Amino acid sequence: MYSANQAHLPIRENEDQLAELVEGMSPIVLAMSCVHMSGKLDIIRGTVKPKMPAFNGDTGGSLSAEEATTLRAQGLAIIKEYRDAGQPEPYRPTDDELGEMMSFLLGLDLPPAYVPMIREDMAFDAEDARTFVWNRSVSDAEKARHPVTITGAGMSGMLIGLRLKQAGIPFVILEKNESVGGTWYENHYPGLRVDVPSHAYSFSFIQDHRWRHLYSFQPDLLAYFNTCLERFGIADHIRFGVEVTGADWNEDSKGWDIAIRHGDGTAELTHSRALISACGFFNRPHVPDIEGAGLFKGQQFHSARWPNVIDLSGKRVAIIGNAATALQMIPPVAEAAKQLTVFQRNPSWTFINAEYDRPIREAEQWGIEHLPYYAGWMRAAVFNWTLDMLPELMMVDPQWPQDGRSTSALNERSRAVATEVYQAQLSDRPDLLEKLLPDYPPYVKRPTIGNGNFFTALKRDNVDLVTDAIAQFTEEGIVDATGQLRAFDIVVYTTGFQVQKYLTPMVIRGRSGEELNEFWQDNPGGYLGMVVPHFPNFFMMYGPGTNLGYNGNLIYNSELQARYIAHCLRFLVEDRRETLEVTEEAFEDYMDRTAEMLAKFVWSTSYGTSYFRNASGKVTTNSPWSLLEMWTWSKDPDPSHFVPKDASLSPGGPVAADAAS
Repeated sequence: MYSANQAHLPIRENEDQLAELVEGMSPIVLAMSCVHMSGKLDIIRGTVKPKMPAFNGDTGGSLSAEEATTLRAQGLAIIKEYRDAGQPEPYRPTDDELGEMMSFLLGLDLPPAYVPMIREDMAFDAEDARTFVWNRSVSDAEKARHPVTITGAGMSGMLIGLRLKQAGIPFVILEKNESVGGTWYENHYPGLRVDVPSHAYSFSFIQDHRWRHLYSFQPDLLAYFNTCLERFGIADHIRFGVEVTGADWNEDSKGWDIAIRHGDGTAELTHSRALISACGFFNRPHVPDIEGAGLFKGQQFHSARWPNVIDLSGKRVAIIGNAATALQMIPPVAEAAKQLTVFQRNPSWTFINAEYDRPIREAEQWGIEHLPYYAGWMRAAVFNWTLDMLPELMMVDPQWPQDGRSTSALNERSRAVATEVYQAQLSDRPDLLEKLLPDYPPYVKRPTIGNGNFFTALKRDNVDLVTDAIAQFTEEGIVDATGQLRAFDIVVYTTGFQVQKYLTPMVIRGRSGEELNEFWQDNPGGYLGMVVPHFPNFFMMYGPGTNLGYNGNLIYNSELQARYIAHCLRFLVEDRRETLEVTEEAFEDYMDRTAEMLAKFVWSTSYGTSYFRNASGKVTTNSPWSLLEMWTWSKDPDPSHFVPKDASLSPGGPVAADAAS
């Protein structure tokens, strides 16, 4: 499907045209491609030494103009030589050379342990390094005895579907919506875009998509996932408009009885050997219970239920909430509406990204299509590899004064830089600065990222920012805690999702009928965030404790989880098991180690408010582990972490293959 080398077009440009193209490329990404074209590392062993990325998506290396000119001049000469030689097979670096190249690209000394992980992601040695492969010959009959049901056809559900298709294991994906894409299908409010660079927020093995922006808007992301659906070849395995309401472990059949509800309200019961939840966190909107909301005569809806057709012109609009969704929504709504009022409970840290709003340059796309491995190095440059080695940015230093402003020297530096941005953006509006500048440390909650248009929008004459609490609704509008009534035509809730209600509304009952949430109490989780004792053959993707706190992105995480779960099913089949169930010892040990590590991070402090924490103050969403650790641990299941296998399967097998094959 994919190689990091997307260069498939002949170079026919003359010297002047190449010189112009080189000016539009990242000099450090160009230098990486030059190693493949020349077979030498000379270009990165000179006097030019990039610095660590200044922000997420930084491909400039903080070079001076002179340094950038030096790399581009060397790059131009190498491109011409490569063209004139007929574009020969590109050079593939050794592990030591790859480590040296990554160190140059990232402006740091890359620990050698990272090299195999990055080589795998770059797909130097295979089009899809994480594709499913059996360890032994497995008959179709053996595979047919282990049908799988997957809930959700978002990025995770589609990916594990691909792995099962590669394995030849029968499966069905049950999706409550009428399309794939998950949250990127359900959400389509104005201004919606991803805050991770497109070349990183994409499957490692589907990198030939022509992104229009460095940070893509929702329509482009949904188009990407539909493209992936077609290329995965799994559309026939998806049942749309079907919602899973619950599942019960059947000890007799050693499988799951799965209750589903159709769009017309009718119910159905299906069966499968294994059940995989790929629902994620952000699929059930949270709407606060505000007195009198039912009295309001205007239109009100959650941002995740934005109407397909709505006219804001001449309307008085209220937005309740002021975090990531509001940051994206406020500028376009402010331009369209007659009046916009934003109700803010708590301010959020907002980081300005100089590259956030820019399109992919023509020269960059040309490089991807003509220069060897430019695509892979573009992805590597915008990936959060550096943050994986800097957890201290979000950790609590016991020696640092814990005054509520910051938690360490690095955390204080982030606060100082962000504060300077706030002061510069709002120098002419001290009233807004007072309301918008957080009084808690950075990273307590997920920071928002933008290009500054959020601050500009809040300064418009037709926009008000209200920090007084909402007391109640009336027929006309909203009354705040001071008693002031503001009239509205439309109220939009940007109040997040029911993150702490994992797997809602599904009720999952394991051995002896115990409900999963009863087993968890107020400490949800799984071994590696994926498997839970007493719930055999049940797996979770993007479950509790797997939200990446300081590194990577969710698609990369889903690739690791899909491989682990697929390999668990491989172990189940190849070992002729009926069930696969993690031991309590492995589960409890992992949960204890995770809790101990989480306590070291800013998320676990009492500062501010965050969906990371549940009602008792425990961080239940985030993973404190590095990408390197999770990559290492999730390659293959350790048999010692699972209870001994049951008796060998009978030739016919106890579970009917209800899943589509």
